[in-house]
Amino acid sequence: MVEKQMAVLTLSEAIQFLGPKLLAALFCGGLIGLERELKQKAAGIKTNMLICVGATLYTAISIVIASSKDQIGVQGDPARIAAQIVSGIGFLGGGAILQSKEQVVGLTTAATIWLVAAIGVWIGLGQIEVALGVSVVIVMVLITATFFENRFLGRKRLFKIVIHLRERSDELTRHGIEALIASNDMHLEDYRESVSANQPEIRLSYHGRNQDHSRTLLQLWKIPGILDVKQQ
Repeated sequence: MVEKQMAVLTLSEAIQFLGPKLLAALFCGGLIGLERELKQKAAGIKTNMLICVGATLYTAISIVIASSKDQIGVQGDPARIAAQIVSGIGFLGGGAILQSKEQVVGLTTAATIWLVAAIGVWIGLGQIEVALGVSVVIVMVLITATFFENRFLGRKRLFKIVIHLRERSDELTRHGIEALIASNDMHLEDYRESVSANQPEIRLSYHGRNQDHSRTLLQLWKIPGILDVKQQ
């Protein structure tokens, strides 16, 4: 029976082998995650960091195993474990895609997760410079594409927000919110009042453009009685 002897790394060797890669994975994943976090997306800094670190570790494990030889001197395939990252990350990305009121959301987040995993593979292979360059390019694409969409395309989207109130709303509060949305060229779809954990809240859904939505969020804070505004 042929047995395979795996290479054993000492602590110092493991730190030397994985240390720079893990730091690079944390930086690259955090850089892309920061852009997602600032846009209040579900996959933010922590998620992208963990995905990048995970892809790095799996790729590094694949290399370590492949560097071991069995008793007849046959070397393993370094791509066997790393190749599963491509299909495995697809399930995570698929879970980020949602459909609501005939509108699909989360496609950019899913694509970002997929790319962050690819960056982790590059880092696991030791190509840290390539991974850093690709991370910067991805952040630039995300920022410039958003600016182009907001400035030139003016595409309307469905936004959902939750407003927490100091006390139950009255007609004056509702009128102020509805007037504010209308003044910013937003179309109100749904207005619901409820109490969650003894905290009065209003859930709004409206269609509009990104720049109008951002302006609406800032102006909502100025309405008396509103404690905070969160985007869903």
